[in-house]
Amino acid sequence: MVQANLETGVEDESSEAMVVNYDDLELLETDGVDSFVLNLNGLPTAPPYFVEVDGRRFSLLRETFLVRGHGATMPQWIREQEAEGRLVLLAERNERYLVYLRDPNADGEDE
Repeated sequence: MVQANLETGVEDESSEAMVVNYDDLELLETDGVDSFVLNLNGLPTAPPYFVEVDGRRFSLLRETFLVRGHGATMPQWIREQEAEGRLVLLAERNERYLVYLRDPNADGEDE
């Protein structure tokens, strides 16, 4: 597991995963949906495939949303994921929100 300093981007040779804590996240409220956002704009490497927050592992999806102009699409998508018991983490990178998803049922963990 990689622990990266978000300000310097210092990591070991693997960029597969990143460990952060809640102090590294911002809260975004859009159309009645609250989401945690990790700012990866200063990270000089490619975004990690996994982000671990407080022992919970989120996996990068192919889904992305524009930072500006995401409209009703993103909040509705997040609502659908949460209705199915999945947790969503957004990561801001180059004017887009990358989507990380955690499905507690897929890895056998109870929330």
